[in-house]
Amino acid sequence: KGAKMGDVETVKAAATELYKEAKHEEAAAKYGEALGLMKELDPDDDDEIDAVRGTPDAKLRAIMLSNRAQCYLKMGENVAEGIESKEARRAFMKANIDAGFAAELYPEYAKAHYRKGLSLLGMPETQQRSKEAVHALEAALKCPDMPQDMASEVNQVLEYAQKRRFEAVDMPGNCAVQ
Repeated sequence: KGAKMGDVETVKAAATELYKEAKHEEAAAKYGEALGLMKELDPDDDDEIDAVRGTPDAKLRAIMLSNRAQCYLKMGENVAEGIESKEARRAFMKANIDAGFAAELYPEYAKAHYRKGLSLLGMPETQQRSKEAVHALEAALKCPDMPQDMASEVNQVLEYAQKRRFEAVDMPGNCAVQ
């Protein structure tokens, strides 16, 4: 589908407005609509991703995926049944998929890595998820576009992720830390 970029930008702007009004579900759907106007891209086709990585098209797609991930993060945090519920887990998983794809398309985009880290921390705790979150947050901090105020926030979350990573699993009783 070869929609004009102006159409994509218009729908993206409408999605952003919905997000600002805390209409997270509607905003996520609107970002999806904007993404749907762009040429289809298979997230599992590495050659296709390599071919577009870093292009203005990939950058725009990554920003919209990352923004939709942010909507899913908010939806997960605000689930009435709480953060442990299936519904919240589903929202965090969607956020993880979108943010991960965004980071692949536009590796210099700090928010994509940050949101990937947050989505992993939102899911039920495993050492592997905590480790992946640490890597995503470290990647965010290495991005040249990282705003200073965001960097301190990311550092706080990183500290938490590192703690969680080592506390999530009890050390075996016969293990002595040297």
